[in-house]
Amino acid sequence: MTVLSVLYEALRGKKRPVSAPRDLSLAGALTAGLYEVSQAMATPAGDVQRSLDLIVSASTSILRVERSALLLRTPGEEYLVPRSVAGIPRGRQFDKYRQEVHDTIFSQILASGEGMIVSENRLGAERKLLRLMRRLDVRGFLAAPVRGPTEVVGVLAAATPLDGRELAEADLKLLSVMANFAAVALENAHLVARLDRKARKIAAILEISRALNEEHHPSVLFQLIVDRAVELMGASSGSVILVDAKSGVLRIEAERGLGETVKETVRLKLGEGITGWVAKEGIPILVPDVSTDPRYVMANPQVRSEMAVPIKWGSNVVGVLNLDHYQTESFAEEDLELLEAFGNAAAVALKNANVLDEKG
Repeated sequence: MTVLSVLYEALRGKKRPVSAPRDLSLAGALTAGLYEVSQAMATPAGDVQRSLDLIVSASTSILRVERSALLLRTPGEEYLVPRSVAGIPRGRQFDKYRQEVHDTIFSQILASGEGMIVSENRLGAERKLLRLMRRLDVRGFLAAPVRGPTEVVGVLAAATPLDGRELAEADLKLLSVMANFAAVALENAHLVARLDRKARKIAAILEISRALNEEHHPSVLFQLIVDRAVELMGASSGSVILVDAKSGVLRIEAERGLGETVKETVRLKLGEGITGWVAKEGIPILVPDVSTDPRYVMANPQVRSEMAVPIKWGSNVVGVLNLDHYQTESFAEEDLELLEAFGNAAAVALKNANVLDEKG
């Protein structure tokens, strides 16, 4: 039996005879949906939004529901964020009851990794959930987990069958298949993005290495290092900070996204703030949420996450390379490793310019 016939039989239900016109309607919906799925999986991985839009649209067609939606985990967001929606719009009901939907339905799916069917016949004594469905103008609801490599990363949901039928396990299986397609699209996009990022990292390191051989003015090299680090890691701001060996004061030498005012006015002591701690201890650090770190000293109220690496020559810490972001959990361990490579380049720039010798 082919995939097409399996899906078709699941759609129509083997135990229920249907008329010829209804057969044609089901076949048309299935054909249209499968075509959209094929288009989604053939879409270049770099265009992940188009793939997800096609998968959600196909879910609406194949399941013959009023609307479908894909919601994903997003850094810095407490609740799932809608990534793609298809079908008949229903105003802002979801936005209004977003927390309640998350707490009563989505949180269970994220925790268990199991799909869910919600209908009046299945609810029984769960009157709270029944009232929620009515407020959302939903008559039958399906939700399936979108699984990433290590955890559930989102939910694919479908609501209100167009023909008024009672949603069944076969419908949930179909939606789960579509959720798996969405997971594949996301993972493919992630892999392509990682390869692209690695290529850009190599290009940036080569550019900096070439500049170290051709340019000996440290301020020019510092600015190049900060610019490339901010661009590659999507940071909101960054800086190269040097330590005055006599006073122990940290001074910004080059910056991106901070502004000249901050550069001229911000002065930290050795050990003060996350940057000062790195300068004192000589240890790289990644802080996913600065609000939870007692070492953090606020210079910009928008900053939510930070990472910093020491600039060393031998065992001496001569400065710090620092990146900030306006969202929590915006940097990964691989970003910190790359930042260390940029920090090493900054140390070479200082040595080449004989700045270390001049500072004694």
